[in-house]
Amino acid sequence: VGKGNVFYWDDVKFLTTNVTPNYLALPLDFQSTTYGYPFTDFGGGNVTVVNNPNPSGINTSTKVGRMIKNAPEVYGGSFIEMVNPINFSVLRTFKVKVYSPRVGAKLLLKVENSTNGGISYEKEATTTTANAWEELTFDFTVINVGNSYSKIVLIFDLGTVGNGSANFTYYFDDIRLN
Repeated sequence: VGKGNVFYWDDVKFLTTNVTPNYLALPLDFQSTTYGYPFTDFGGGNVTVVNNPNPSGINTSTKVGRMIKNAPEVYGGSFIEMVNPINFSVLRTFKVKVYSPRVGAKLLLKVENSTNGGISYEKEATTTTANAWEELTFDFTVINVGNSYSKIVLIFDLGTVGNGSANFTYYFDDIRLN
């Protein structure tokens, strides 16, 4: 091919409508057997991927995340880092399915820059049902899209020290931008 050749193309389409990346990315549904879900716990939070304790209602999936909040800190939680920054250019509302032991439990969802935790944005939502799956919504409309965020931080009941009991055991699934 010599210099000056020009190529044109139009209507390029993927033949598959639902492409699943081979690396950790949103949405997080905990169903992959190809790669793990490497959560980093802090302050007494402890996250593992487990069998869904109540596959019913809006969440019949087989695997979910479970956070057990223990002492010593009121901010005990966990984070997971995406391979690529989260794309907030179009979608800016997070949805998370949550199974809580009680009404009024709070979930703080925070995103952070991978190298500077001071670059972050967070919202909190409160459960309205106990021992059933519900979907919580986190409005990130005013997030600074000029910043790069790749960490997703989850903290249940910020401000309260957990004790590792059933009352401080939460399940979550299908973390996604909507």
